[in-house]
Amino acid sequence: MRTTRHRAIALWLLCTLVIPMLWLMQGLQALFGSPERSIRMAFAQDACGNALFGGDPRMSISERTGLGVMQGKRWARVVAPLIDAFFGKNHCRDEAVQWIKKYRFNA
Repeated sequence: MRTTRHRAIALWLLCTLVIPMLWLMQGLQALFGSPERSIRMAFAQDACGNALFGGDPRMSISERTGLGVMQGKRWARVVAPLIDAFFGKNHCRDEAVQWIKKYRFNA
């Protein structure tokens, strides 16, 4: 238990030191380099946010929200319209359907 806690603290410290550099590099990629790489970096941050709330680390917040709507979860019915307003109509649902196809039927 203690070793796991020490490892978690060490990883947290490392991330704390590296994250500002990653944000800078993501911005530079978006502005001057590879927009695709910048988007992949954003997806990694999104997956980290999802993991914070106990979600599958392979899943984005949009995918998890879309699945939540399909399962009738109240929080998802509140969050989905906010995400969809930014990314487009049915974004969460469409992302959830793709996730199901990729991980549930091709696993």
